[in-house]
Amino acid sequence: MFLQLPLFKGIEMDDLYSMIPKINLDFESFQPGEIVFSPEMEAKGLIYLLKGEAKVVSIGKERMVEGPVLLSYTELFGANRQFLMETKALNTCSTLNIDTKSLLYLLRNCPVFLTNYLSLLSDTIDSLYVNSNDFLIV
Repeated sequence: MFLQLPLFKGIEMDDLYSMIPKINLDFESFQPGEIVFSPEMEAKGLIYLLKGEAKVVSIGKERMVEGPVLLSYTELFGANRQFLMETKALNTCSTLNIDTKSLLYLLRNCPVFLTNYLSLLSDTIDSLYVNSNDFLIV
């Protein structure tokens, strides 16, 4: 299962098995209509939608996603750690949550994971820039 998730692609199975006991993994289930997360909640880690479908609402735009997909990864560091969107289960959903402390462990101890995470963040920033009429000043 883990090797199918984008942040774990390219990690050797032996490396993955040695890291799993050292990180906090939390699996949750949501029933149709339940909120997976919302802007009123603090982002405390990565959230993967493993199975099911969810509705994601952000800045007045709505889209449907189907697992497996990474839902939350950009609000984890910095001054504002609130979610920027609301995600609601459309049917029975299961999530995998990796808390920020465990994420930092993976980033420090697994170069492939670090590369995958930085690529994901970079691609997200690029898509914001490409889809914007304004210049992105960093």
